[in-house]
Amino acid sequence: MRAFEIYLNGQKLCIAGVNEDESLTADVCHAPGGAFLYVGGSTGTQGDHSKWINFKPLNVGDKVTIKIVETNAIDDPVVVDRGRLKKTSDS
Repeated sequence: MRAFEIYLNGQKLCIAGVNEDESLTADVCHAPGGAFLYVGGSTGTQGDHSKWINFKPLNVGDKVTIKIVETNAIDDPVVVDRGRLKKTSDS
């Protein structure tokens, strides 16, 4: 499976991965309140949304590294929102 190895200042935080027909996102964003790291994606057949890193605060000088790998050994997500991305008849 396709996966991201995520590092912060040289320390591995997680290996997040999805199947070929699912999506995976790694974002560094700045918003009111500071800068944050997010890693998540759509997983499963029921529209689940998994999060491996859920808006971890970042500081000035932090270095985020994303390494794209192929592996079958991924970390469990810290949060899974069940059915969050499931389409309704209104969408």
